[in-house]
Amino acid sequence: MSSPAVSVIIPVYNAGAYLEQALDSLAAQTLQDFEVICIDDGSDDDSFDILKRYRDEGTFHALTILTQRHLGPGRARNRGLEEASGTYVLFLDADDFIEPDLLERAVGRAEDLAADIVIWDVWYYNNRAGRDQHPAVGTLEFPAYVDIDEQDKKTFRASDNPEAIFTSFQNWPWNKLFRRAFIEEHGLRFPGLFRTEDLPFTCSALVLAERMAVIYDRLSHYRMRTGSSSMDTKDRHAKDFIEAFVQLKENLTSLGLYETYRTSYVRWALGGAVYNLNSLTMPRAFSEAFEALHRGGLERMGLLDVPLETFTNELDRQSLRLIDTGNSIAYLFFWMRNHNVFADDHKETVDILEAELDAAREATRRTSEQLARKINELDATRADLDATEEELDRLQRSAEYRYGTKLLRIPRAIQRRLRG
Repeated sequence: MSSPAVSVIIPVYNAGAYLEQALDSLAAQTLQDFEVICIDDGSDDDSFDILKRYRDEGTFHALTILTQRHLGPGRARNRGLEEASGTYVLFLDADDFIEPDLLERAVGRAEDLAADIVIWDVWYYNNRAGRDQHPAVGTLEFPAYVDIDEQDKKTFRASDNPEAIFTSFQNWPWNKLFRRAFIEEHGLRFPGLFRTEDLPFTCSALVLAERMAVIYDRLSHYRMRTGSSSMDTKDRHAKDFIEAFVQLKENLTSLGLYETYRTSYVRWALGGAVYNLNSLTMPRAFSEAFEALHRGGLERMGLLDVPLETFTNELDRQSLRLIDTGNSIAYLFFWMRNHNVFADDHKETVDILEAELDAAREATRRTSEQLARKINELDATRADLDATEEELDRLQRSAEYRYGTKLLRIPRAIQRRLRG
């Protein structure tokens, strides 16, 4: 049998509550030339039973289920890569879902432009609210490389804008289609971490790709606020992000590319450190991560090797100063104060949006009133036209009209005789 166009690799760990939506969104794809490789990463819920049901029901042309003890999503994806036979690889998380035309559009873009990687925009899906987050959160910066009107004809490389590559495209693997031959050529694999394991793989791929392309549309839905997803359970592996950034730095160095991408890397690494610190939920986990950064983590990540002005975000700069001093209380107080500012800014944003919505509603009301007036005028015009047509019909049927018609028959009869 010929190889499929795409190998879809899905690491699964206790995702029973969301797995069906992920698989159903895959089954609904307009492009059906794909294989599905699911790796159950030691789940203790009903995830494995759900996978078996989809396999037994024949939902997919090809569905492979692999099992392993709980080793993390990185090692699960690596097992999937060993089994993959598709021309392209899509990594789908078990609690996310995708648009029906994702594979068709991503493969089409890759084929048309001979791209090693195709990247598309995403929705954040608020699980508590049960809808995509509006207004959409813009976390990707496609215009740093390709304008929207050039997306179907232009490819790019990381070196086209070396200071922006990581901050533009993030380290997510699940909003990117990878050419499998490209992955194998460079021996790309995920590290054995439980958190931020995607960073060395994805960011290394971004700087190695000869040709990349983008799709501006939001084709993936990233589930947030589940209470159980990997984004909500960082505390058990609170220091993994440090090792992930160190591995990326080592990868760039071994490739001779660190100096080229140093600025983008350190900005992304500092932003990632602050983000990971601030998203921890348990005091002990925060203390462990903060101390690890203070006692060598910042240096290993290369964050103390560049001038402070390299970091354009003032909040990141101040955070770096406070972590470097080891004053975790000052750090927490700083972010508590700024959280209040963020909350005020959020309220202001909501107020602005509500004002814009009110203005839009008022404009809609005025337009509706104008439309109603035009409809009434049209109805009146139609009524006048109907009355005119009735009057004309009455005249045509009147005795005078019939009499005039009879008079015309005499000269017409004379004309016919003359012709004869």
